[in-house]
Amino acid sequence: PDHSRPKKDDGLRSMASDKGPAVLARGVTKSFGRLLVLDRLDVEIPRGVTYCLLGPNGSGKTTFIRSIVRLLRLDSGELRVLGRPVAQVGRIYSRIGYMTQHKALYPDLTVEENMEFYSGLYGIMGREREKRIEELLRMVALSEHRKRLAGALSGGMYQRLSLACTLIHEPEMLLLDEPTVGVDPRLRKIFWEYFEQMAKDGKTVVITTHLMDEAERCQMVGYMRAGRMAAQGSPEEVLRQAGLRPVLSLWLAEPEKDAAHLGDLGYDIEVRGEVVNVSLESRAQIKEILAEVSPVDIRLLEPKLEEAFLRLSEGA
Repeated sequence: PDHSRPKKDDGLRSMASDKGPAVLARGVTKSFGRLLVLDRLDVEIPRGVTYCLLGPNGSGKTTFIRSIVRLLRLDSGELRVLGRPVAQVGRIYSRIGYMTQHKALYPDLTVEENMEFYSGLYGIMGREREKRIEELLRMVALSEHRKRLAGALSGGMYQRLSLACTLIHEPEMLLLDEPTVGVDPRLRKIFWEYFEQMAKDGKTVVITTHLMDEAERCQMVGYMRAGRMAAQGSPEEVLRQAGLRPVLSLWLAEPEKDAAHLGDLGYDIEVRGEVVNVSLESRAQIKEILAEVSPVDIRLLEPKLEEAFLRLSEGA
C-alpha cells in the first residue's frame, strides 16, 4: 500500500467538489451464488449524522457496509460514497474509517505498535502521532496496557483497540460493524459521546448493532430485512412506519362520556374501565387533549424500537 500522506491541496479540492449525502444507494443488488443478499436496496445516509443499521442476522447489513469500501463488488445498481461513484472510493480511503467485525490487528505487535503502524499508513508522524495515540488510548482506557501484545488482549479490550486504530486519522466518515460487542457500559457511554460529537462536527457515523438502546441514540435508523430497506428515518419515524405510536392514558371520572367526546373530535381511543387510551399522531396533541378533558391522572406510554424491530422482522 501507499503509505504517503495524501496531498492537502488534492484533499481540499475533492472535498470542495462533494455534493449530496454521505452514502447514496439506488437499486443495489449483490448475490453470492444463488443467495441474494442485497435486493434492489435503496439507502440514503445524510452527512453529519449518527446512522444505525438494524436488522436480523443475514439481512445484508455487513454486506452493504463492505460494499461501501468496495471490499466486494456489487452486481448492479448505483452506489455513491462521499459524492463519488463507489468505483472511485480508493481515492478517498483516507477520509473513511472502517472497523470490521473480523480481527484486523497484528497480534504480535503491542497496543502502541499497532497504533503506530496505522498512523504510518495515513502519514501521521512525529508529535502529531504521539498526541493522537495518547488521546485515543486514554479515550478507550488502554493507556496502562500500551505495551501488551494485541494477541493477548481480552475480547473487549481488542474491540477498544480496533476502534482507536480506526479513529487515528480522524476520518470524515466512520463505518462501524458492531463496535461495542464485549465493551462494558461505562466505556460504551464514552464511545457514544465521541460519536455524537463527531456528528456535531459534521462527520458521518454509520453503525450496525443489535442493541436497541444504541439505535435509539442515533439520529437516523435504517431497518434492513431480506436485503431491502424496510424502514428508514429518525427513530420516531421508524416507529410510525412500523405502526407504533405513543399512547396517552387518561384516568377519568366519566370515561365513557369523555371518550365519546374525544372520539367525536377524531382521536383514536380505547376505553379500559376508568382509563381512556388515546393514540397520538404527535406529542403536540397532548396539550389539545388536556384542553378538552380533565383527567385525575395521566401517563404517556412511549413505544420502543425493540417493538418496531419485532414488527418489521415479521414483515408487518
